[in-house]
Order: sequence, then structure tokens, then C-alpha cells
Amino acid sequence: MTGAEQFEIVTHKYDGMAYNPLIKLAQEEAKKGELPAYEGDIDLSKYDTVFIGGPVWWGTYPQVMFTFFKKHANDLKGKTVIPFTTHEGSGLANCVEDVKEAFPGANVTKGFSIYGHEVRTEKAKVEKWINGLK
Repeated sequence: MTGAEQFEIVTHKYDGMAYNPLIKLAQEEAKKGELPAYEGDIDLSKYDTVFIGGPVWWGTYPQVMFTFFKKHANDLKGKTVIPFTTHEGSGLANCVEDVKEAFPGANVTKGFSIYGHEVRTEKAKVEKWINGLK
């Protein structure tokens, strides 16, 4: 909808895991502050506005997002950062606060959340949010 370039933060650590072992592992990672590796990278310096999105796992983004945040902590000073999430009841949870902490000096906006089960059927909600940013 924005015409923006996209970079997907991908880790294969969870490939093929069943739901219950995955949520247990995610909870342990969050508790221990683990930072799983991800594939590839992006040069954030060429952007004035960066959207950061992902699912909510145990009250914030998955730990792999924090690996990305740590690597790019100084890359978004003076830039606009727009957090968004998918969830099944927790809304934005702590994601906005965690992004503000990860990127000091960035202008972190209010953020947006949508139920994961609505992603494919509620495009109008996303369009309304995007159009409200202009």
C-alpha cells in the first residue's frame, strides 16, 4: 500500500516446530533475553521512515526482532519509526515502548495492531490506518 521496499526478518530456528513447543521456546528466549540470528540485512540509512512490524509473542515482538534492533540501534536517529503488530488479543502490547527503547533518538509513532485472523479479510482497517498517516 505504501510502495515501500520490504525486508523480512527471517530465522529458521523455529522451522517445523509444533505450536506448544514453539510457545515454550519463545517464552524461554524472552526470559533469557536470547537473540536468535536472522538472514540477510538492510541499509536503513537511506530511509526517512521505517515501519517495523511483526507478531506479538509474550507481550512484545519475537526475540529475533531484538537481534535486528540491537544491530541497527544507531541507524534510526532522527528518523520516523512506525511500529505495527498482529496479535490475538494483546494489541500492541509492549511493542511501541520496546521500539522506543531500542531506537533512542527516533521519532516513534503511536503504532497499529490488527488481529492475526483479520489480516487477510480486513484490508480496509489497514488502509484506514495507512491513509491516516499522511
